[in-house]
Formats: sequence, C-alpha cells, structure tokens
Amino acid sequence: MIEVNVVTEVDVPAEVAFAYLADVTNNSEWQHGVRSTRWTSSLRGEVGATYDQSLDYRNQVTSYRVTAVDPGKSISVESVGEATIPTMVTRAVEPRTADSCTVRVTIVGHPRGLRRLAHRAITKAVRRATEVDYTVLKRKLEGED
Repeated sequence: MIEVNVVTEVDVPAEVAFAYLADVTNNSEWQHGVRSTRWTSSLRGEVGATYDQSLDYRNQVTSYRVTAVDPGKSISVESVGEATIPTMVTRAVEPRTADSCTVRVTIVGHPRGLRRLAHRAITKAVRRATEVDYTVLKRKLEGED
C-alpha cells in the first residue's frame, strides 16, 4: 500500500478552492499528465458521480467514482475498473482566514502484482508529483498562472 499526504496553504477563500477542486473537469489545468477529464454520469460532484480521466501515460483512461462529499469541505473519489494502481483520493479544504485556506490531499493506492515490490519508489514518485501539482494548484487559484 502507498499513502501520500500533501498540505498546501492557499490565499483564496475556502469556498473558492473547494468549488475548483470539486469540479474534476479542472484537473487538466493543474495536474501534470492529465490530458482531460469528463463527467460520465448525470450526477456531478455528488456521491455516486462518475468520471473518466485521460492521461498522457500510455494514453490511459482511468475511471473514478465519487464516494463521499462533505459540501464545501471535502470530496473523496476512488478509481474503478482497470486502473494501473487502484487509488482512493480525498481532497479537503479548511478555512484559515476569510481569504485563505489549507488544502489537504490524501492518496492511498494499492499496487498490484510486481508493483507491490516497488511500493517505496512509487510512494516517493507520487509524493513528488503531488507536491508539484499542488504548487501549480496554488498558483492557479491565486491567479499567478
């Protein structure tokens, strides 16, 4: 199992950050390697909603399902189908002041097959990529991008 936690301080109101994060169609704007994301169900941002995310890596498409939502605070998703590494992701936003917030992400993955042997290297790579992505997210939300 891999588990990565990343925390980022963002100078925008919590509701702005959450609205942006909860709309997964924004993922390609700040997540490296994400080509596009599209909702595949009529639900959007609600428990049970599904979406597909196209990745640059091997032209892969990964499907996700929203598993939990605490409106304005957190959203959790899990990969479904044939993901390279089955993954659960929780993004949470907490206000710091009226105009700033803390964004937290927890990623839990379950490598299969031989990938299980490389879980430390995978964890390190996921942490590094996530830290970069959330730095881009911060810049994007703060209007620096």
